[in-house]
This record gives sequence, C-alpha cells and structure tokens, in this order.
Amino acid sequence: MNAFADGELAPAQQRAMAEQLAGSPEAAERLRGIVRLKQELQALPAGDTPPLPSLPAPSRQGWRRVAAIAAVLLVTAAVALAPMLLRQDASESFLAASLAAHEQFATTSPQPVVTIAPAAAGPVSSELARLGLQPVWQATSATGQVRVGFVGLRGCRLSLHVSPHTESAPSSDQSTGTLAGWSAGGHGYLLIATGMPPARFEMIAGFLRALTSEPADRVAPMRTALLNDWRSAQPCLA
Repeated sequence: MNAFADGELAPAQQRAMAEQLAGSPEAAERLRGIVRLKQELQALPAGDTPPLPSLPAPSRQGWRRVAAIAAVLLVTAAVALAPMLLRQDASESFLAASLAAHEQFATTSPQPVVTIAPAAAGPVSSELARLGLQPVWQATSATGQVRVGFVGLRGCRLSLHVSPHTESAPSSDQSTGTLAGWSAGGHGYLLIATGMPPARFEMIAGFLRALTSEPADRVAPMRTALLNDWRSAQPCLA
C-alpha cells in the first residue's frame, strides 16, 4: 500500500490495488492514513533543529498562556490542512474507482449500444462515434461520477470518467500511454483504454481535452485533423 501511495507500482499492480480499494472501505481508509502521514512528514523542516536558548521557567500563568497559543496554532493548522487532505483523498478515490471500473468493463462482453444521458458525457460520446467508438456501458455513482464505456470496431475498450468536481491530474508515475486526466469547466476527466495503441489514444485524449476546454471555433480544425490522422494511425490491438 505504501508503494501504491508513492506511485511505485506497475500499471497492472495499480489496477489490482485500485480494485481492492474500491471494494474495501477499510483498505481505502488505511491508504488515506498513509497519505496523510506522508504529507505531514514532508511538511516538516529539513535538517537538525538548532538548540533553543536557555530561558527561565515560566510561571503557571505563563504556561497557561503558552498552552492557549499552542491550541490556537493547532486549530489554525488543522483548518488549513483539512481541505487539502480532503481534496487529495477525493482525487485518489476518483482515480482508484475509475481504474477499478475500467478493469471490470474491459473484461466483460460488449452489450448493445446504449444512449448516453448525462450532459457531461453526451458531447464526448457523439465525437467518439465519429471515430467508430460506440457506447456500450454507462454508470453513475452515488457521488455523481459518470462513467461511460466504448468499444471500437476491432474490440478495443475506452472508458470516460467524469467527476462533478475538478480533480488532480494523475502524476507522471501514475500516467501511462493509455491513461490521461485533466480538469475543465468545473469537472474532472479521466480517459482509460485497453487494447489501443498509445499514439492512437493520445490523439483522442488531446482532442477531448480541447473539446472540454477550448472555444468551438478552435475545436473545429482539430476535429478535421483528428479524422484525417485517425484513418492512417495504427489500428487497435484488441
């Protein structure tokens, strides 16, 4: 679990751990504790602390004043640190749950094409349909995360995960050739693929990132370029 928190696991091991975390609240809580501890340790100043000057012992009233000041500083630090930890926990939960959901989707038989209802994923679905990627699975979590799965003509699997909040992008250790994340318009996005060449995946990820964040007049020429490049790119491997 320490290696997962540090981003040191291989992609297959990350997916296995993410699936375990998604199904075990106890394991997810242990991971959050590890992340908090690492963040607190990283916040400590480096090097040895210089010796403190010798001071006369404070009176009982002085000790009470010191204790009161320490309590105020502790509460202030906790209030400042809590939102950061909550955002970090939420981003890790979104990534872990999305990896586990994609793994399950990638190993199940394709279903008939479904109609994508959520507004956050609808425009993306129509763009992917132009490339021959058809929606065959969708789900919405209790926290409002939308997940849509697509299947290509050669059987590759692509899943889009949309969070109702902005999310931290995967770190360089977590990112692979078929995993991309970004935030735009108040939403967090994760795109994951199985059986798709990295170059082909990067075409889609780059275009969808622009589609969700750039004005329509800038997206139009990128759409034309994508369609032209898509025909000549290495086909899916699945």
